[in-house]
Amino acid sequence: MTKITRASYAVLAACTITHFLNHVYTGAISPFLPLIKDELSLSLTQVGIITSAAIFTMTITHLAVGYLGDLGWRDVLIPLSVLLSALVVLFTSLATSFLFLVTMQALLGLGASGYHPSAFPAIADRFPREARAKAVGIQAMGGLVGMALIPFLGVMLLLLLGGWRESLMFLGAAGIAVFFVTALLMRSARRTAVESQEEEEGDGEDGWTRDYVLSVILSGLRGIPFRCTNLLMPVYLVMSYGYTPVWAGSLTTLMLGTGLVAEVMSGPLSDRLGRRTPFIVLSPLLMAPCLLLLNSSLGPLPLALVLMGIGFFYYFGVPPYQAYQTEIAPKQSKGLAFGVLFSIGAIPGSLSPIVFGWIGDMYGLQASILFLVSVSLLATVVALLLREKPASKKTTLHVGEASVEPL
Repeated sequence: MTKITRASYAVLAACTITHFLNHVYTGAISPFLPLIKDELSLSLTQVGIITSAAIFTMTITHLAVGYLGDLGWRDVLIPLSVLLSALVVLFTSLATSFLFLVTMQALLGLGASGYHPSAFPAIADRFPREARAKAVGIQAMGGLVGMALIPFLGVMLLLLLGGWRESLMFLGAAGIAVFFVTALLMRSARRTAVESQEEEEGDGEDGWTRDYVLSVILSGLRGIPFRCTNLLMPVYLVMSYGYTPVWAGSLTTLMLGTGLVAEVMSGPLSDRLGRRTPFIVLSPLLMAPCLLLLNSSLGPLPLALVLMGIGFFYYFGVPPYQAYQTEIAPKQSKGLAFGVLFSIGAIPGSLSPIVFGWIGDMYGLQASILFLVSVSLLATVVALLLREKPASKKTTLHVGEASVEPL
């Protein structure tokens, strides 16, 4: 794609909204886990299994979703993921046992799997390289706002509605309404798009490359601290620091909200510099010492600053890394390529809450934190092996009245 159209913005809006709800729903149970753990007498390992169930099912389904996207189903799968996820969250409010919760979370992963392998190729096809990190960053911010909001929103819903069941019921009903908005946006994009069929020079690779394989490995490593900090931080703060669920959820929101600032900065900066790999390397390298500081029995203010550092440094690498992935994916199989990235590449992250919980049960939560630090340092080593994709020369293409100014 060499010119941005109104259809580009329609797709970006749909993807941003869908990404927001995708992370709201996959993290919806997180702020309520301290209450659910006590109500159902769950161990940390069982909490980890519940947390991992949706992510694992979503992960193993991504490959098939990516393949279907390459067959032309991409624009249907994006809004459909909203509807299916909302319905499952609605039914999760009826859960009365560990098995019921695990089953619902597994079905949630199945419903949510339609987004990631579909969205990134859809955005890459509609935005040129010089605007892609910013576009990818905008949709990434949708997901991050969802993750940042859900701990705070969970607390507010608990206070307003009185329980976790009522809160999940409200979240599910709201998503069903938003589904119609995303469906209309994707339909509008298909109807109004006037696009070139020729790819921009350098827009993807001709085949499967060394850097793509390294990217799959790096995705697996980055996914481990990502899933554990985002999904288990409220439980960790309640158990390690003695905070109430309300305060733990608020601190988690602070951590993720700081990540939003990082994404706002790094996406445009990466496009302006024409560089991706420095951001990708610095992200896990600088996050590791912040994670390590969690084991230092911090006071309220230092703890808040450390959590802000974790959020900032992880998400500082997200827009450049996701833009990099669109540039090294095979041109003719981007859906399948992102299916692999979000399936095989995401398996370690999907299982990591179980490992985190098991280590915590066996050796204490300080050992669980050391596990995340080690993985972050290993991710830095892999990131150093990535080769920078050279920026291609900007080409000009006039696409008629549908053309608009770039981001």
